[in-house]
Amino acid sequence: MGPFDRGLLLLYSLCFTVILGLMLLMCTGWAPALQLAENIFTPERQVIFAAAGIILFVAGLRLMFASIKPGKRMEKVAVIEDNPLGQVRIALTAVESLVSKVVANFTGVREVRPKVLTQADGIAVQVKLVTAPSISIPEVSQEIQQQVKERVLEVTGITVNNVRVVVDNITTAKPRVE
Repeated sequence: MGPFDRGLLLLYSLCFTVILGLMLLMCTGWAPALQLAENIFTPERQVIFAAAGIILFVAGLRLMFASIKPGKRMEKVAVIEDNPLGQVRIALTAVESLVSKVVANFTGVREVRPKVLTQADGIAVQVKLVTAPSISIPEVSQEIQQQVKERVLEVTGITVNNVRVVVDNITTAKPRVE
């Protein structure tokens, strides 16, 4: 939903809340609400209420269609460079793919699940791993952090502020190749 539809939804909700509130007050028999209804709903004002009803009906249809149509899927991107010809952007999923390839080359790493988050002056990378018990996790983690930081900067030009390595599991089973 765009800004126009959100504003329309606000006005639509406000109108119906006021109308329903007045109806509830009239149903309870509150004298000022009944008197207000008698003064407002006169035959001379029939055209005004018909126009208001049509506008509310059209607004309701617009909001209904805006709520069911699929929205634009915004791909998260990092801006690498602004130059006179335009912007250079790279999708964060592309950076995640690069990180996966870098980390998968390490001996003893069985599974890699990277996640990239944008920050004001670069990106942060979280790498979840499944490793073999034969490796030294502190040494391999430090090497992974260094190589991910260097390789992402080399390939994309994006500064990696930190690389967080999380070992989810230590397993001896090798993944099946089908």
